[in-house]
Amino acid sequence: MATPSTTDHDIEVALDPLFNYFNDNFEILERTLTRDALINVMTKLWKEVLVTLESLMVPPLSDKPSNQKPLSQLELDVVFKWLKVNKYVCCMITYWGLIIIFKLLFNFFSAPDEDGEPTGVATDILRSPKYYDLQSMSFFYMQTTEDLVRESERMASINNQKMMNSAKPVNLGAPGTGGAMMVGVSLAKRSKSVMMNRNLGTMKKAKEEKRKEAQAEPNDDVILRILRMRPDAGNFLRQRSQQKERLAAKQAAEAIVQQAVSAGAGRLNRR
Repeated sequence: MATPSTTDHDIEVALDPLFNYFNDNFEILERTLTRDALINVMTKLWKEVLVTLESLMVPPLSDKPSNQKPLSQLELDVVFKWLKVNKYVCCMITYWGLIIIFKLLFNFFSAPDEDGEPTGVATDILRSPKYYDLQSMSFFYMQTTEDLVRESERMASINNQKMMNSAKPVNLGAPGTGGAMMVGVSLAKRSKSVMMNRNLGTMKKAKEEKRKEAQAEPNDDVILRILRMRPDAGNFLRQRSQQKERLAAKQAAEAIVQQAVSAGAGRLNRR
């Protein structure tokens, strides 16, 4: 006997009780909270939604195999149809004085108006690193263990290279020549207003670039969490965990050295 297929409508209807619960509570919060506070509550709730979906798909990060079973292809499709924004759910309610047609989970929290402009949580907040982690899982989830191991090794190599490129050489400067200490003196004499008045546009641009980078390059932890559900990946998990620990220890040691150098420069500047 063939297993009946699950339609998009079935998937959407399954979310109706959740949407009704959210709507009832959001209407109460709307009457008692400021708009900013309400958006803050919705943002935190969105994060909980993502964490819940993630826990359905993969176990927490660890160096040991997990007993959690991976989702089937059908179950995975359901999760991503909940997450994606390709279908409408007709839930017309009064929301900040607007009649809204909510899409699935993403559109429910962004609450776009008739022109597609978000009236709820901003889309750049909804598209968080966790959101992109879940998106990348849809690509890696059904790949073979061998392919996942190769991809994890590739990411590890890239991360190591990035760390080497970003490492700052420690230059104490030759005695009597100033060296790094002269830099510290000149920086100390700068007006504090320079930092206070840093261009806001530059900061936003840097944040946007960081977000795009997170979107473009999947998180290695995503693959390692998928591998926890593969019984034949136990040895690799232990090796990668040890490698990550060594890398973290190296970064911590370099940070301590830099902090010590900065503290020494500060004491000399105060003399």
